[in-house]
Parts: sequence; structure tokens; C-alpha cells
Amino acid sequence: MKVMVFGGTGLLGTDIIETCRAEHEMIGLGSRDCDITNFEAVNEYIMIHRPDVVINCAAITDVDKCEENPDFAFRINAIGAKNIACACRDFSSKMIHISTDYVFDGKKEESYVESDAVNPINNYGRSKAMGEDFVKTSGAKFMIIRTAWVFGNRRRHFVDYVAESIIKGEDIIAVKDMVSSPTYTVDLAETIKALIPINTFGMFHAANKGYCSRVQMVEEIMKIMRKTTRVQVLNQSQWKRPALRPAFSALKNYHLQLMDIDNMAGWRDALKRYVRSKYQK
Repeated sequence: MKVMVFGGTGLLGTDIIETCRAEHEMIGLGSRDCDITNFEAVNEYIMIHRPDVVINCAAITDVDKCEENPDFAFRINAIGAKNIACACRDFSSKMIHISTDYVFDGKKEESYVESDAVNPINNYGRSKAMGEDFVKTSGAKFMIIRTAWVFGNRRRHFVDYVAESIIKGEDIIAVKDMVSSPTYTVDLAETIKALIPINTFGMFHAANKGYCSRVQMVEEIMKIMRKTTRVQVLNQSQWKRPALRPAFSALKNYHLQLMDIDNMAGWRDALKRYVRSKYQK
């Protein structure tokens, strides 16, 4: 199959292309290749290449930047998603759209499933929720995949911050009232690979199994690396960032489980594989 990936140079898109290239013809597009806020540009790429599947990984994921610049967030995360969905509809391409646990408000006491009502509490979540709505109402054949706390090789993130701080013996700041499901891009890419040829549609959660707080995540990385450093444990109110994060936004891969295709490993296993591959060679 021919698969086009918007955000193909990013954290998840890079691993999707690498994971799928042996079985599919992959076309990766970065922000320099195509401005997804420009419908004509998106439409032209899809019209020329006529992909069977279009995967939208393109997004502004910097939560605080989204809070401070909401117009930018909504243009990329909502209007960009709408443009891709409309082009997919017009050229009969299946769309796989990547979304986030931050569409939820964090007030639930157990992992969120696909049927739970969204109620975002920051501009990042609001822009992604609007993007979901645009995809669902576009008329395109779609799969929306929500994931959480993604880590991988392409860019620096919380796991790298912790591991590098441990190596340098520097203090780590960890927020205790933030809980979700850490997800390794390699594992997520494998799940997306399995979904590409399946003729099914709708909402899916895809995250490594289980959940933890940022503090528990730090403790697990220290355990893997067999080294410690000082940890400053804060509440979000003490952390004082522009955007409030959901206190609990863990995801359950319920739709995948019902289809008997949930092969996502536990978050500890995923974290161990990533840390050992990057920091313990």
C-alpha cells in the first residue's frame, strides 16, 4: 500500500516510516515540505500521490506554547487536521489521525476508554479535541488514535531529561499530580502498522499498558540505570507552568482489546528498552 505521513520527520512519524517501509511505499512529509494549514498545499500532495492511507502525526505538542499562542495551536492541531481529512475524503484515502490523552480533564479515577466524554482543560487539549471533531465530521474514512506521554529517539523529552540529569548528577523536578500512560514510539508504530491494512474505522486508544506519575517514572528510570540523583517533588501549583495538565489521563486500549489486537507492552518494559538502547550501550 502507499502510505503518506504528515509529520514524517517528527518523533512518531520517523518511527512509523522506519517500521512500515519494508511492507509499504512510505511518503514522509515534514513541515518544510507541506504547510498543513494550507488546504491547497495538502490537497495537491494527496492528489498527486493518491495514497491509500494518510497518517497525520503533524501537531504542536508543546503544551505551554499552545497555552501562550492558542491561534498557532488551533491552526496546526485543528485546521491542519481538517484540511488533511477533507483531502482524504475527496480522494478516498483512509486517514489515521494521532490524538492525545489531554482531550480529557483528568477527573476520572480509572483509565479512560474511547467512549469517555472529552473535556480538555488547556489549549493543547482543546485544539486536539477540535481536530478530532473535524476528522469525525469530514466524511473521510478515519481512525483516530489517542496516545499519551510519548517518548522515542527523534527529539528530547521527559525521559531524556531524567536520564541525562541522572548521568550528570543534576537535580530532577518531578510533578506528582500528573499521571498517565508512558508510550514508546517504537511500540506505537508497530500498532499503527497492524492497523494500516485493516478495514475498520473509529476511535482507538494505543498506549503502553498501565500508568504512573512523573515521580514514579523518575524512580523507574533510576532503577533501570542503577543510579540516583536528587529529586524535587512538586505539585502542579508549585510547578507554575502556563498550562494546567490533567491530574490523571491514563488510557486503556479498549477498542484494540475487543478486536484482539492489543499487543502493546507494559510501560515499564517499554521504558527499560528505550533507556537501555540509548543510555546503556
